[in-house]
Amino acid sequence: MITLALVLLVVGVVYAVEHGWPGFRKIGRWWLRRGDPVKDWVRRAPLTYLYLVLLTFTTWLLWNTNGRLRGAFLAEQSTSLHQLGINPVTVLLRSAMYVSPIELAVWWIAFSLVVAPMEHRFGWRRVFAGFAIGHVGATVSTAALQMWEAQAFPNPDLIPERIDVGASYGFFALAALATYHGSARRRLLWAAGLVAVAAGGMVLDFGWTAIGHAIAVLLGFACYRLVNSDAAVHHEARVRARRLYEMEH
Repeated sequence: MITLALVLLVVGVVYAVEHGWPGFRKIGRWWLRRGDPVKDWVRRAPLTYLYLVLLTFTTWLLWNTNGRLRGAFLAEQSTSLHQLGINPVTVLLRSAMYVSPIELAVWWIAFSLVVAPMEHRFGWRRVFAGFAIGHVGATVSTAALQMWEAQAFPNPDLIPERIDVGASYGFFALAALATYHGSARRRLLWAAGLVAVAAGGMVLDFGWTAIGHAIAVLLGFACYRLVNSDAAVHHEARVRARRLYEMEH
């Protein structure tokens, strides 16, 4: 019922804006002024917003199911040691597609502020590569550490989470890549902030997820070649060539 009410509300607002109902005319005028820049912003970051739309769909679908079924389903998509042992490729792909409703709202904001500008500057291929390196690299590294720790130094405080899904490893790697853009002062502050967030997570809630975030940040820092100046120049050249082709045809 809540989902249906939200859908009807959105449809009603869109209809009211398009038909200039009293109270909605200001929204319509704002969209006429700002609509094209917003659409251009989204159009130049197709991978970012396609991923966010898919996250929205899977989140809506999952959180409208029975709680017990949802838990069982997420356990099968989790990158736990058990699932990585029996179905590694599938869970590495699927685990990045499920978040909670609160996380979804956070990711819409965070990806729009951090990832979309990177895609504008460097293209979707390099953004995809950075996300994949962070997500897969941090997941596999954390799993390897779990296996090593369990064999060498048993510690009941580091119990592997049964359900480990989400977009955070990939995002943290991309956030680290964002360090290599801007002035030296901005880079230093951004890097220091990321390190503080990763270290704070380990101090406040020490566990495998926090360790994975720290690894993802390190992987992002190590992949600086993905976002060098030549990459930006090449992407801009491809964008200009595509626009010229579209204008001519």
